[in-house]
Amino acid sequence: MNSTQRTLLCSLLLLSAGLFGRCPHATAGNAGRRIVRVADYGLQPGTGENALPIIRKILDEHCNDKALQIRFAPGRYDFFPDPQRQAAGQPTTALNLERMRNVEIDGQGCDWIFHGLMKPLRLMESRNVTIRNLRIDWQHPYNSQATIIRATDTYLDMEIDTLRYPYAVQGDSLVFIGEYGIQRIVPEYANLYDGTTRELVYQTRDVPLGREMFRARVSDLGGNRVRFHCRPAMKPDSGTVIVFHHGRYIVNGIEIFDSEQVRIEEVTIHHTLSCGVSGVRSHDIAMIGLDIVANERAGRMFSTIADATHFIGCTGTIRFDGCTVSGSGDDFTNVHGMYAPVTEVCDEHTVRISPTGRDSGFRPGERVWALDTATMQRSRPLTAAGTSPIEGSRDYLLHFKEPVAGRIAAGHILENASLCPKLIVRNCRMLKQNRGRSILVTTPAKVRIEHNYFRSAGAAVLIEGDTELWFESGAVGNVVIRDNLFEDCYTSGNNLIDAPWGWGEGVISISPSFRPADETTPAYHRNIRIKRNTFRHFDYAVLFARSVEGLTFSRNTLERTRTFKPFYRPWNLCLDGCRKVRIGRNRLSPDFPGRNIRIDHMRASEIIQPGARTFEIFHKQTDR
Repeated sequence: MNSTQRTLLCSLLLLSAGLFGRCPHATAGNAGRRIVRVADYGLQPGTGENALPIIRKILDEHCNDKALQIRFAPGRYDFFPDPQRQAAGQPTTALNLERMRNVEIDGQGCDWIFHGLMKPLRLMESRNVTIRNLRIDWQHPYNSQATIIRATDTYLDMEIDTLRYPYAVQGDSLVFIGEYGIQRIVPEYANLYDGTTRELVYQTRDVPLGREMFRARVSDLGGNRVRFHCRPAMKPDSGTVIVFHHGRYIVNGIEIFDSEQVRIEEVTIHHTLSCGVSGVRSHDIAMIGLDIVANERAGRMFSTIADATHFIGCTGTIRFDGCTVSGSGDDFTNVHGMYAPVTEVCDEHTVRISPTGRDSGFRPGERVWALDTATMQRSRPLTAAGTSPIEGSRDYLLHFKEPVAGRIAAGHILENASLCPKLIVRNCRMLKQNRGRSILVTTPAKVRIEHNYFRSAGAAVLIEGDTELWFESGAVGNVVIRDNLFEDCYTSGNNLIDAPWGWGEGVISISPSFRPADETTPAYHRNIRIKRNTFRHFDYAVLFARSVEGLTFSRNTLERTRTFKPFYRPWNLCLDGCRKVRIGRNRLSPDFPGRNIRIDHMRASEIIQPGARTFEIFHKQTDR
């Protein structure tokens, strides 16, 4: 080796040493990413100090980094609200990621424990964000629970764990004592759970003990027991647990607005003050190993106050893989757009919109379907040109590039054709410990629901399209539900007596607001394929489908259980106004009840059953 070669080699070695010396953590996985350990800022786990100021300092100092990882050491971190905001009833946001890129928050198995009115995480106009390896919970949740020990015609006795749910009887009313004052009982929900199985009590829904309980005089019996002096609507077994709410839709847990490429991985959420994860107008959200479950170590039956997850007006793909839900105050997930009612055509290019409560709007360049509510068929899309506010009104003006004459009229509803995400739900577990249904979806994009376990209190899958109550759009066009196990679903929320507040019409419920008028009415939904699933069911009602063209129910296995008593319609498949239906190669256990199909607003010839006819067809007029 000559002197020139030696010099070159030494230079390379020194350069390498210098590079790795400056970035000791540089690897293929985090090269170029700035790693910030919260411990380097003095934040240690288990101290009970407020983590909020240090976390805000880290975000302020590194908000312009091109790539950032915030790393926690294992252990407990407490987050306390701003006192003035708490006193004013306004939530405090813990981690606010606004217009940030390439951020990873790695909890390394740590616990984030929140106090008071708090939003754990907010993403606004951010991109490529990962949250992983942490647990979210509250020191004093905004639910409380009690165990019913006796129910008579004149009173209810309950026992309360005072260490977990401190309470007092004030002015003949039961109140709970939170960290920041009195927590009153919301006169809603009050769902009942079996004390042994931890599941919602069979054939109960909201307010199962009756509303008189909320007005009843309460007396303190001593020994952590209270008595409600009322006549309960039912007499639950001793040991049944009742869950009270201290608020409704207060503030979400992880909020995602106008963001892209968000990944939530190996995160457990035990409690939030509304939805666990909420996404609005965001693109590509993946939840891998996200568990939104009751904290059983604390003896709780509840997790989130509202939906486990909820997505409105998103794009790209909403993906779940390996997730579990229990104890949430509403559905596992709800993925949809929003209909916008038209009240007036103002000029050649402008209409007046009366928005619903969660209107996701129309931005310039977005495509818009106009629908006549009499037919609910999508028109050729128009192009939004912008909006204008109307002074003194929640209504707004929507402008179009094209003329609207003959295409939009007062009374029509509009749907944003540009906000239609795909949905993939795989390898998930949805249990009977959460109120409501499991999967709600209305999007025309691809939907795949496969390899999941459902044990839902209400319908396991609900596909609607609502023009009456919530205005959640829109018609589906490519849904596959396959290779799932549905076990003893639909034990609560009887829609025959609870409509419109019931929890579906069967294990799988396709029930848009639109109702066909006769055998010729065009269908609202299209191309729904239900195949290779196993239904282990105690009742008749497996599928209810209204207004679907291209419905397939094939190669499914139906096995009877006797876990609960049958209570719903004596029909396995109820089809209303469906077109081009294919039913074949299904296997039923010898004792499975019914073996029948009830049809309405359609001809029997719309149904093709290749080979042996597994199900006998009855028209509605022949109901037994």
